[in-house]
Amino acid sequence: MMGGNGMGAMGGKRPCVSDLNLSLEELFKGTTKKMRITRKTQSQGRSPKFEVEINVKPGWKSGTKITFQGEGDEYAPGQAQDVIFVVKEKKHPYLKRDGNNLVYRAKIPLVDALSGFKVDVPTLDNRTLRVNIRDVVTPTYTKIVQGEGMPKPKHPGERGDLVITFDVVYPRSIPTDAREKLKTLIPRN
Repeated sequence: MMGGNGMGAMGGKRPCVSDLNLSLEELFKGTTKKMRITRKTQSQGRSPKFEVEINVKPGWKSGTKITFQGEGDEYAPGQAQDVIFVVKEKKHPYLKRDGNNLVYRAKIPLVDALSGFKVDVPTLDNRTLRVNIRDVVTPTYTKIVQGEGMPKPKHPGERGDLVITFDVVYPRSIPTDAREKLKTLIPRN
């Protein structure tokens, strides 16, 4: 894992940078990760294998850096490079993160888009939110459920929003008599 080489801007060794891949659930709830470091050493008593513990706080974002100073390869006795872990968010099967908000994309049939419906949204804390949609769903329509997004790490107890977007699925065909009924029921404005 180690092996940083090259000189930094100030004449010291460049840090060893590694990704810390986390699921959206881990970033939502927080977790503890233990990472093993294998490093080159020149000092007696300094183990070539080392384990660090990373306490991931709820709401951390991709790009968050965790630095362990002087825990990398030793380039001179008593002088070692830093080890930096960078949070990388794994792709989620049905939610996408947008800052502190979570975006859920629901597929709905045209009849529901015109007449109203309920959509069930699975959450990262193993609940199912049933959201009632009474409006006509247009291509740009979004429904926002406040406080159901990611935790805000700088504001404990606060969360972003859940943003629901919709893909309207049109029927492949409509019988002629149904078309005529639609023309009388749906205004042309």
